[in-house]
Amino acid sequence: MNRVEELTAELVSAIRDSEMYNEFIQQQEKLMAQPELLSRVNHYRADNFSMQQDVNRDHFTLVDQVSQELSELRKIPEVNAYLDSELALCREVQKICRTLIEGIEMGIPEI
Repeated sequence: MNRVEELTAELVSAIRDSEMYNEFIQQQEKLMAQPELLSRVNHYRADNFSMQQDVNRDHFTLVDQVSQELSELRKIPEVNAYLDSELALCREVQKICRTLIEGIEMGIPEI
């Protein structure tokens, strides 16, 4: 294993040992104990992801549906805690990716 691979494995380990990741796992386990609710949350997450990826589609109806579902789901404390912990983890991973890209000067244009 080369140095980059070693440090990548170390980074993964550090993330898995972090309080943020452990909070996410705890919230995920709570949600998994309620399969019907987990199914609703995963359906919302899939719709939200799909909406963000398909930039060529008219999203007005889908945005309304996704927003309504999010509003309903956010009223449930377990879902709210899960989505908050997921967002925090995603932002941390995004920050790591941004730091890597900026640090190795790949010349990727900003959007």
